[in-house]
Amino acid sequence: MNKTMDELNHALSWVAVKGLSPDQALETLGLEFSEKVDDRDRADWPDFEDRQDYCDRLFMGQLPGGWLLLFGDLEEKDLFTELVGFGPAFVGEVARIGCYSEAHRFEDGQEIWSVDYDYDNRKPDDVLQVKGLLPSDMRAIIDQAYRDEAEGRGSHIGKDVLFEIPGQMSKAICGFSPHEEPPAGFRWSMLQRIGGEPEPTPKPKGWFARLFG
Repeated sequence: MNKTMDELNHALSWVAVKGLSPDQALETLGLEFSEKVDDRDRADWPDFEDRQDYCDRLFMGQLPGGWLLLFGDLEEKDLFTELVGFGPAFVGEVARIGCYSEAHRFEDGQEIWSVDYDYDNRKPDDVLQVKGLLPSDMRAIIDQAYRDEAEGRGSHIGKDVLFEIPGQMSKAICGFSPHEEPPAGFRWSMLQRIGGEPEPTPKPKGWFARLFG
């Protein structure tokens, strides 16, 4: 059984743009496909925790419905804003350390709504914040999550249903969720700077080492 992205990696950022071609994305970001054959056209999800050379790298794959997905455990996510003008877009982030997640919806290059969840830095009745006018299907996802929380669903397995709201919104819009297995037939390729990447700087492995190391 394949693992979810959330099970493999403690942090993830992604952008999905409808109608964006791989060539357009590569040219806009100044990137190319990895020179390593083993990191192209792969199934499942890449494991950033296990592979040091995957840290702070960007990956690309085609989703159903004409959506192009780019994702990685990036510390610098501003590059995603360079792509949201090519079509309807969704930008998301989840981080298990700090228990933070967010969703941003774009049309014509402009953000039309956003949702963010911050368990560690807000009061219990204010952990989820919404900006803009949500469509009814997105509001329904939030309402259902609050009902599930009130009924204790997920708590017995350590699942935070409010934390997963941005991922559920992403799934409803573009077909990708960091909390689920890859869509059927999904393949990814790692990207690199044109001309190659410098050797990665060693990082401590595991969430405890990252937090205190």
